[in-house]
Amino acid sequence: MDIPYQGYTIIPNSERQPDGRWLPVAELEVSYRGVVTSKPPLRATPREIRATRADADAAAVKMAKAWIDGGEREGPTTRASTPTTNDKDRSITADPLPKVPIGSEVVSPRSPQKTRAQDAPADAATGVRASFGKLDWAGLYQAVGLDSDEQVDRLTRVLVVHFLLDRLVAVVLATKLASSSERNEAPDIENTLSDIAPLPIATRVDLASILGVVAPDVAESIVEVNRLRNRLVHFKPTRGKPGWDVRDADEIASQDACDKCLRKGIEAVQELMSALRVKAKET
Repeated sequence: MDIPYQGYTIIPNSERQPDGRWLPVAELEVSYRGVVTSKPPLRATPREIRATRADADAAAVKMAKAWIDGGEREGPTTRASTPTTNDKDRSITADPLPKVPIGSEVVSPRSPQKTRAQDAPADAATGVRASFGKLDWAGLYQAVGLDSDEQVDRLTRVLVVHFLLDRLVAVVLATKLASSSERNEAPDIENTLSDIAPLPIATRVDLASILGVVAPDVAESIVEVNRLRNRLVHFKPTRGKPGWDVRDADEIASQDACDKCLRKGIEAVQELMSALRVKAKET
């Protein structure tokens, strides 16, 4: 049932999950000078799933009203931060709206989510063919086995730590190579960095170890994080298991395993940053 509210039309369209429960989802339309525009849907986080569609739709309406009220309080030129509302003493949090390229048309399909987990890869492929504004991110996460906020968070942290290590190794190595030049000119770190950055991180770690700018234990930790990252982002099918499912990685399935790996990665980040600070003082 469409619900008019402060210039918007709220359309509760909760999505059925593989386990039979329902995720609160609200589609929004806004009318301005006779022109009706569809907005990206508001989705609750997975922990707010309800047992029945009626409960999920009711929660979706409250979520949408709270989001609209937040926007009204902040004014028409500022997008509201995603609010929380209470529903029988339970908080419900909407996922942030995705950014949509200017000029794109956003129309949310009003179709129930597939109920079988094995259909997730096909659903994901269909979503990728759609425009960015129509992507079902929850479905894409499920397609690779990320069916909880905790698993998404673990994957994100692993990738961010790898991101830091990749760049720091390049900078530390470039600084060492540039300062080792026999020319009397000032070290040209920028050109050196552009030369070594395309090298695989494992090759850069080996060079940094040979030159003594990365300790053996630090190099080992970097390689371990890089090995995990490669397992997660490169397709290597496991016999008898779906090749797209990253839950096979202990660091995604287990918080303890994830923390153990990330601790090594963060310690390596700190060592690399210390090495850069020492080099900066020398120059």
